[in-house]
Amino acid sequence: MAEYELIVPEDGRKGDFAVRLEDDSFAPLFRAGETVYLRRSTDLSVGDFGLFRSVSGMVFRQFCQDSEGNIYLFAPDRARREEDVMIPRSAPRPVCYGLVVLDRPVPLPDD
Repeated sequence: MAEYELIVPEDGRKGDFAVRLEDDSFAPLFRAGETVYLRRSTDLSVGDFGLFRSVSGMVFRQFCQDSEGNIYLFAPDRARREEDVMIPRSAPRPVCYGLVVLDRPVPLPDD
């Protein structure tokens, strides 16, 4: 399970809150020791990265929802694709604590 150190940015320009990564679970976008900034939001769009609550704890995942309402949470590191999560439309929506502030969009995985 990944662990994160919560940080509150002093000026709020980069995000509403941030976490310092303790491992490489968000590679290749971010590495252990880097700070990830987030904005508080529950308005998810396909392709957004968020910090989600899961059965294994707090995880960064890329959000996708198909035309039938099923939700997919993709692990950023595709070497960890076995950690992807599929949530059927009949299940409760995942809890998202914030959207990751990125300087460019990241395409959905093609695998």
